[in-house]
This record gives sequence, structure tokens and C-alpha cells, in this order.
Amino acid sequence: MNSSGRPSLPLFYFENSNIDIPAEVLHRCLLEFAEWGDLARLAAVQTSWSHIMYEAASSDPLAAWSLAQALLHGTDGLSSNPHAAMKLLRTLSGLEEDECQMPLRRNAILNEFSAAAMKEIATYYLPNNPTAGLAWLEAAYEVGNNLDAAHEVALVYENGSHGIEVDVVGAVAWFEKAAEGGHVEAMAELGLCYELGLAVEQSDEKALEWYMKAAEKGHLTAKYSIGEAFEEARGVPQSDAEACLWYYRAAIDGDEDSRRALRRLEDIARIVLPGVGRLLDE
Repeated sequence: MNSSGRPSLPLFYFENSNIDIPAEVLHRCLLEFAEWGDLARLAAVQTSWSHIMYEAASSDPLAAWSLAQALLHGTDGLSSNPHAAMKLLRTLSGLEEDECQMPLRRNAILNEFSAAAMKEIATYYLPNNPTAGLAWLEAAYEVGNNLDAAHEVALVYENGSHGIEVDVVGAVAWFEKAAEGGHVEAMAELGLCYELGLAVEQSDEKALEWYMKAAEKGHLTAKYSIGEAFEEARGVPQSDAEACLWYYRAAIDGDEDSRRALRRLEDIARIVLPGVGRLLDE
């Protein structure tokens, strides 16, 4: 696979062909310009190239990932072939499967695409086999440290998606795993769990702690929630001025709830935030 993301092929594919173009020239053309669909068409017209795509993909994980995506989504000149895509993704995942199509976590040989491959497999399974889908998501986190996968597990349990029974305790546990790893949305979700006392002991202080962490990474709703905490004295001393500062930080990035809160506290906001008038007058 070259730096452009196109498949590169060994010269021996072309050395014995009946094409008049010199093998090295043909190879260079394919190396620079071919897409997976081009290779599929070549394989269709010359028997000796029947495995050309898969042998190109086996050269490195990037090539395998590229081909799997093309087969999964029907891009790069290929027709959609989820079955073939799953085969490539399972190889990339570094995990085996048992008879129930659950990932086996032992003897994993990982590469840079392993966790992403596990998550793609999970997405494929979830609608029709949610148990297997969840198992692959959990593996993506536990084996591949994929925080998006941990967050998605939490959402499945929280919402009861794909026929999975709602499990608030499980959802909070997975939000915590993702949040502790640095997943911004999970931080905000965990803050809300502590604010409302969902499957955890209610704690305004812990809620504020997680909101602060999410806000530091730019999460708008977390900034608004911190403003509410100061306005309502939840976990911090009451301060309309401090509330206005946090509402303003979210409002300038487009949060409408924060803009409405600033209008409600307009007299104070205009004192502590000299430039807030332009925002409120829009």
C-alpha cells in the first residue's frame, strides 16, 4: 500500500503477462493510480490475478483496512460485499471467534487497525445479533483501548438499543470507563449521572468535577451545567457572576440554552461581561 492509500503490488504479477507494456511501467501505473475496483477488473480478465486484491491487502494492515472499507461500503469501484469485508476485519482484529461469533480475547495479535476493526464488526452485528455486537464492542475497549467503543456500550445499555435490556448500572460503569480514559462525551454523561444520582450516589461535587473535565475539552453542555451549578449553588457557593461567565463560554460557541440563561441574568451579565451586549442583542 503506498502513501496515497492505493494498493501496491509485487512485480511478479506482471513479469509473465502477455501485455506489451513493460512490467515495471504497468506496476508503476497501478501503484500510483489503481483503485480496488481496477484490481477487481484485472482479476476478472486474467486468471493468474484472481487473488490480486487479497494478496495486495495482505501486504500490510493499512491495505487490508482500505480494502475492507471499500467492500463494506461499496466504494473505490467495488460492489458492496459485507461478508468479504468481515473476513478481512476479523483478521485485522487479531482475535478469533467461537461458534457463537463472540470474540475470543486470548492470543490477540494487534496492529494499528485492530480496535477499529473490532468496532466495525460490532456495528455490523448489533442490528441482528446484539449480543455478539456488544461482545465485539467490549473487546474493542478491553483489548484495543477504543474509548468510542466503551462509550457506545454505555449508550446501548442506557437506551436499551437493538433489543438489549436497559441497564442503568451497566451504562454508568461503561460511561466511567470511557470518561476515565478521556472520552469527552462520556465525561459529561457521567457528570449528569452524579448530578441526578443515576446508579451512583448523588453528588453535586463529583458531578461538577466531571463537568469541569469535559468543559476543559470544549464540551458545550458541560459548560452550561457548570453555569447552572453556580447559579443554583450545587456543589459550589452561589454566584450569578460566575454562572454568567460559564454561560458566556458556552453561548459564544453556539449553545442556545446558555444564551437564554444570559438573557435571564442580563443585568449581571452586562456588568461582569463587558462584551456580552453584542451577543445578547443578536
